[in-house]
Amino acid sequence: MKEKVLNSIKAFRRSRGLPPIEKAESNAPLFTTNTGKAYTPSYLAQYVKKENAKLYLNLKDEVVELTPHYFRHAFAIISRLNKVEIYDIMKSLGHERLETTEIYLEKVFAKENHPVHSWKPELFGEYI
Repeated sequence: MKEKVLNSIKAFRRSRGLPPIEKAESNAPLFTTNTGKAYTPSYLAQYVKKENAKLYLNLKDEVVELTPHYFRHAFAIISRLNKVEIYDIMKSLGHERLETTEIYLEKVFAKENHPVHSWKPELFGEYI
């Protein structure tokens, strides 16, 4: 685990008045709501969607609503840009089929496979 992530978890636990990770019960939740209950995936999804209800990203004249699922796509794209193998990305996302992960990465693959990457600088000659 990255040190920054670990420090963020520790800070979150301190802010909730939870014991440090090292002293917590083994079956205790890592994160809790303000009422002390463990977060559920549906609660987190609703929370993120609610917090971002008014937040939109403008990308090339296209408005994209930032939803919890958007983060899955971002994870896949950032992983690929960092040279992570598609099979490993697929497993991390919990996809059963490679084709599903490929859908997430269509735009990345289009850029990677663009003909300009096949150009040989020595053939430009006096044209460029």
